[in-house]
Amino acid sequence: MQKKLKFKAETRRVLDLVINSLYSNSDIFLRELVSNASDAIDRLRYLALDDPDLTGEGYSPEIIISTDEEAGTLTVSDNGVGMNAEELQANLGTVASSGTLKFLEEITASSSRPELIGQFGVGFYSAFMVSDEVTVKTRRAGEDSCWEWKSSGSENYTIQPAEGLPVGTSIVLQIKDDSKEYLQPWKLESLVKHYSDFVSNPVYLAGKNDDGGETREQINTGTPVWLRSPGDVEKEEYTAFYSHLTHDHSEPMDRFWYHGEGVTEFHALVFVPSSRGMDMMIPDRRPGLSLYARKVMIMERADKILPQYLHFLRGVVESSDISLNVSREMLQQDRVLRTISKVLTRKIIDHFSEMMEEDTALYSKFFREYGDFIKEGVYSDYEKREDLAALLLFDTSGSEEPVSLVSICEKLPEDGTINYLGGSSLQELRRSPHLESAPGGEVLLLHGPVDLLAVESLMEFRGRKLVNLASEAVEKNMSQEEKDSRAQAEKDHGDLIGSIRDILSDRVSGVRFSPRLRGTPCLLVSAQDDPGEMMRMMMRAMNQEEPGEKKVLELNPAHPLIASLEGLKSAEGSTDEYRKRVEMVLELARVLSGSKPGDPVEFGRFVADLMAR
Repeated sequence: MQKKLKFKAETRRVLDLVINSLYSNSDIFLRELVSNASDAIDRLRYLALDDPDLTGEGYSPEIIISTDEEAGTLTVSDNGVGMNAEELQANLGTVASSGTLKFLEEITASSSRPELIGQFGVGFYSAFMVSDEVTVKTRRAGEDSCWEWKSSGSENYTIQPAEGLPVGTSIVLQIKDDSKEYLQPWKLESLVKHYSDFVSNPVYLAGKNDDGGETREQINTGTPVWLRSPGDVEKEEYTAFYSHLTHDHSEPMDRFWYHGEGVTEFHALVFVPSSRGMDMMIPDRRPGLSLYARKVMIMERADKILPQYLHFLRGVVESSDISLNVSREMLQQDRVLRTISKVLTRKIIDHFSEMMEEDTALYSKFFREYGDFIKEGVYSDYEKREDLAALLLFDTSGSEEPVSLVSICEKLPEDGTINYLGGSSLQELRRSPHLESAPGGEVLLLHGPVDLLAVESLMEFRGRKLVNLASEAVEKNMSQEEKDSRAQAEKDHGDLIGSIRDILSDRVSGVRFSPRLRGTPCLLVSAQDDPGEMMRMMMRAMNQEEPGEKKVLELNPAHPLIASLEGLKSAEGSTDEYRKRVEMVLELARVLSGSKPGDPVEFGRFVADLMAR
């Protein structure tokens, strides 16, 4: 006998929200139905532990998807635990929790309309997004009675007895006219592979061969590689999964597997692509790891699992501890996800550190491709700055190959300094006259796009200060000999340096004699109070006016140029020539410091006149 029942008021409101406004992507209905079917199979297996007769010998779990284009129906069947009449009414006629409706109303009212993840009694209802009518045919394991539930998603549903059904559940969707694509086998297969490929129970797509006979093809992979111990997985399996995940058919450079236990349990499988690829620097690129719960993908790109500077990594994270009844928007603030992020980031940094120690060739290859991302982490992640800095490699004045910051530090005394120099190319830096002023040891040659930002943000590393050779010599860092040398030069050429300061007062912040220069006549260096490139980047990010660069002209008192200027200054009637010569000294200092002259034409004419004499 058929029973016609009304959905409870709260359930009717949920149905309306689900069908008309909640989900932004109707494709997810199949994910929800397959997940429910897999859960039903798992529940039957659990019950069969106490009552083996529920499954019998030779039980083989299966989820079958079939279509009938003529009838316009899509059917999802399983041989799981099934339901009786009371369970049909309880599970499909009411909402799982009283707070569900309030939650749904709040998120559907927001402008972003985030896609819901998982189940709280609404996953089944997503079938009505693509269906005019839904029929559920079911028989509970251990019972003889069969039942049929039917609804068009309006106010009512019916429950009536049925006959001849196997144990399990079949959900028959009468597909809407505007959703007929869901009757196409290629579409169904692509949705299963995208969302449910790693559901532990086999998913079959039923069809017909040329002779009209029935066919079945398993369309999901099954047990995911990230849940298996690395010792049980062949390298080829990892490579195949990486290609499936990324559509990159080259072998990954490296992989990292981790099983986190404790308060939060999770599995992670992370790959380093063989190269950064063209899409890595695209601003609107969607980075992040794929997020799974109970082997079902709930977010294709969870960009909050790892910090921005690790977004070159690809892979998956799965945790059964992740709350399923949350939106994508709320998932970003999920406590469990924050814990996973913290632990996984730490483990990945540790993995790179181990690679650096145990396989220097692989690490050098890795750093060539992704070193700029690690440097980004140095200046953007204060908490992990020191650990990330220990991963840095730099070109230096004393080596043809990049050297680790750690190894440079180990060669210095505890109160030593690490000198660095920035420029546009390695070749330019190796020829830079600034290297004359290095007190000894290796100098970091910074020519990458973010090298200066990373080093300036550090300021010191393991107790050793980082000093820019292109900055003004600080007296407290000078030896007594250097201090005496500068004082003597100021005494011998006091009038000269005073007049140079007067002439160039509007173009430099100071003029000094440098005890550090050897064969170079002059250089432009940053003033002690120059804010540096890191501060300028922060000001740009805040749309504030950048502070100008403050430069100091350093002169070599032992160079013949100083004697030449002294002679020209004291000569009768040479005021204009002397002034011009001082201005050309500034232009020369710009060129020697790696910049272009302020007035290239005038400087070129001056050099040509000298050559013609």
